[in-house]
Amino acid sequence: MKRLFHIITLLLMLAVLTNCQKDSDNGLSIEEDESLSVQQLVSEDDEDMLYDLGIDDKSEDNMYDGYSTFNGDLGKITASIDTVLRFGRRIEDRGLRRMDIRRIAPDTFKVFIAREFAGAFVIFEKGDDSTGTRPIIVHRKRLRHVVRRNAIYVKRDVVTDAANELTDRHRRNWKLAGVSMGAGNSVPHHTIQINEVTVNSSSGTSMVITDPLNTLFFSRKELPTFEVGDSVTVQVKLTNTTANPVDIKGNGSTEIVLLHFGTNRDHHARKRFRYVGTDPATGDNVYEGSWTVRQRPGRAYHAIIDAIDNGSIYESAADQFPYNSTTLSTPYRVGVVD
Repeated sequence: MKRLFHIITLLLMLAVLTNCQKDSDNGLSIEEDESLSVQQLVSEDDEDMLYDLGIDDKSEDNMYDGYSTFNGDLGKITASIDTVLRFGRRIEDRGLRRMDIRRIAPDTFKVFIAREFAGAFVIFEKGDDSTGTRPIIVHRKRLRHVVRRNAIYVKRDVVTDAANELTDRHRRNWKLAGVSMGAGNSVPHHTIQINEVTVNSSSGTSMVITDPLNTLFFSRKELPTFEVGDSVTVQVKLTNTTANPVDIKGNGSTEIVLLHFGTNRDHHARKRFRYVGTDPATGDNVYEGSWTVRQRPGRAYHAIIDAIDNGSIYESAADQFPYNSTTLSTPYRVGVVD
């Protein structure tokens, strides 16, 4: 009898312990429920700090050097290089954010985020004009491009009211507290490595980027900040290990580097960097570009370094010269962001 009593007591204790570890609403443990809440927050597309679609030109009409959605900012520059008139990306499948969620403290999750995009890399070529018609030939290469970013979510020290506790008890207590820069590349083939990015503005902002995924900002006040009217200069150092280098100008430049800036769900602008030679210390190819800040304060924007192998642009054979690109991005703010 005593043995039966002990067994029943043990079973009751296990039941109580299990019940304490479960969320009474959905049967998940609190750990699982909190992780699911963070997963839902990461999956949403309305968080400006996690914006990752900046390389999408959206329309083939936008694939110009100097294209901008800001009225009166850049205009369209259509000067051709060799026979290529313009090029760009049209993203057709945005994919879902994949994530690895790890609890690094009782009230903190670190999330490793990756999102793959698929679509077409489009090149407009000036055809033979011997007939006087100057036809345009359009080439399309399939593209896949993955963008990675790390984020920190913390549990807020707030008390929920009784009316909301059942439906939103855990989720409303979590918030995005830190975000890294972004690093992206074509998949499965990419040969370009961005080794260093230096940013300087006329108002005094200065930074050197060498490890984007481990460069985290823990508040919007920590973001690179520019004033309206600032001139921002960016220098990029990179290497390209392609087995089939294409040097159109014969100066050692085997890639085209673009700067996408002022990007978010509503805005997009892009300019081309100029090749300035090689770094004598490392042999890296060096590119420079600049833009004038004309975005309005109060929102988060993103700037993206976009290095594309020349073979992707100037060679039509997609098997030998597939889409090949590497990107580096950072959020930034204009003026004061609350």
